[in-house]
Amino acid sequence: MAQPAESDSRRAIYLEMVRSFAAEPAAVYNAWADLAHATDWWGPEGFIVPADRVSVDDREGGKYKACMINTITGEELWWGGTLERLDPPEHLSMTQQWEEPDGTPASNLTLITVDLEPHNGGTQMTFRQGPFPGAQDRDGHESGWSQSFHRLSNFLARQK
Repeated sequence: MAQPAESDSRRAIYLEMVRSFAAEPAAVYNAWADLAHATDWWGPEGFIVPADRVSVDDREGGKYKACMINTITGEELWWGGTLERLDPPEHLSMTQQWEEPDGTPASNLTLITVDLEPHNGGTQMTFRQGPFPGAQDRDGHESGWSQSFHRLSNFLARQK
């Protein structure tokens, strides 16, 4: 993925979140890398990701696409991207972009990186996404990811 020009990188807006999970790094990695698990934890409260709305070419350079559905309104939110780097169980990265149902881009392209390391018998996850066009967009993603990571924690607990 192309890096922003130096003058742009000083103004670039990124989201960084650190979370701890009571699960081994491999379990956290697998929850991310196997996008079939997206149905179990992706999306904020009130959204579901049906299994038939997820497709993935599970390899570096592979494309993925998924859809979150608002359980109250039925609104569909599509996103997709490319799996950039898969280095189990320590790291994965992927691009992400909101899309129209036909695949037309509906937002800027961001890069998501997930770094995992053993910590206190579990895993510390450092999540980073960006660049975002503005702080409001970043903050909206932070709210959604916070709820998703809460759901991820619950998913991992059920896997034990």
